[in-house]
Amino acid sequence: MKNWNLRLGGLLGSILLIISEFLPWISGQSLLDIYIFSTYVAVEESFLFLFPLVSGIICLIGSIIVYYNIEYKINSVIVNFIGLGFLLLFLFEIIPSEVGYISGLQIGFYCCIAGFFIVLINVINVLMINE
Repeated sequence: MKNWNLRLGGLLGSILLIISEFLPWISGQSLLDIYIFSTYVAVEESFLFLFPLVSGIICLIGSIIVYYNIEYKINSVIVNFIGLGFLLLFLFEIIPSEVGYISGLQIGFYCCIAGFFIVLINVINVLMINE
């Protein structure tokens, strides 16, 4: 039962990543609002604003894999790293271009960062499970 509680972090982190897409990030706008606006004005990188949502879904799948069978923990870790890779790509691509807005970051950004660290800690915990 102890390992079950450790694996709940993956679900919590994934859900935080998914929810962060719909919470305000910059100037009271969610990433979904920014995505819709940027596709309307034909910005090439508009799809990047969906990466936290995609990352959360991928990490959720990775967390469900480890619940299904603990023997698939390596597969779960690989899937989680792919999801976290999408999130890191988003953060390294968007944050430098939005440096002027860094002081105005809101709850969505902080939920995303918290979800990232929770999933990362969960990956470490899953790798430490000896079953």
